[in-house]
Amino acid sequence: MRRALCLLILLAATAQADQPALNDSVGWHWYNEPQDEDESELTAPAPAPVMTPSEQKAQLQQATKAALDTAILYPTPQNFKRYMTLQNFWTGKAGEFSQSAKQAMLMYPELDYNLKFSHYNGTVPAQLQADQAKAKDAIARLTADHGLFFFYRGKEPRDNLLASVVKDFCAENGISLIAISVDGAVSPTLPQSRTDTGQAQKMGIRYFPALFLVNPRDESYQPVAYGFITPDDLSKQFLNVATGFKPNF
Repeated sequence: MRRALCLLILLAATAQADQPALNDSVGWHWYNEPQDEDESELTAPAPAPVMTPSEQKAQLQQATKAALDTAILYPTPQNFKRYMTLQNFWTGKAGEFSQSAKQAMLMYPELDYNLKFSHYNGTVPAQLQADQAKAKDAIARLTADHGLFFFYRGKEPRDNLLASVVKDFCAENGISLIAISVDGAVSPTLPQSRTDTGQAQKMGIRYFPALFLVNPRDESYQPVAYGFITPDDLSKQFLNVATGFKPNF
């Protein structure tokens, strides 16, 4: 950050140059004042403290803000030049940082996010295919000993729309489905639906529509989704549940 400090010194010098000069007689009077022999030792300037990078950055940011404010409130070519000098410094540093990051990725490839999750558009189909395969595997593992309970309101259009999604999803993935109407109205899409006789209350379900994984052997259950959800997102939810919602990024 030597360049940054030089800029600060330059700005300070420029600011001082803009100040009115001291009266010559005052300067001459000070020069001719008698001094004690040991005064030079007592008043010797202490070495300037070395600033940390954080302190340097904070000081430069403050200087840049002050220069901008000055250039806006007192617009002159000199004030704008002072601001742009600092602004160009930041632009240059940003470019250096970006290039050093690219170099670091070659020196330390384990840091490169692109190795696991490519950000290139050309790899999107392959990544989607891999994600779908993981979701399919999760669905197969979960539904090997679990079925789905679908609690819905037959009088709600949104719930009926989800009924179609759930029906097709279960048929495609070979999932056992039990649909339960909580308002007594049966969806035409799921004519084999049962009427809720207290299951929702027993399971503590208060929001609908609701999809639950249920293990008939030990009667355990866990939620998969609330509200409307697309088939793709429903597949991802199965993967989340199967992996204990482990981050996939």
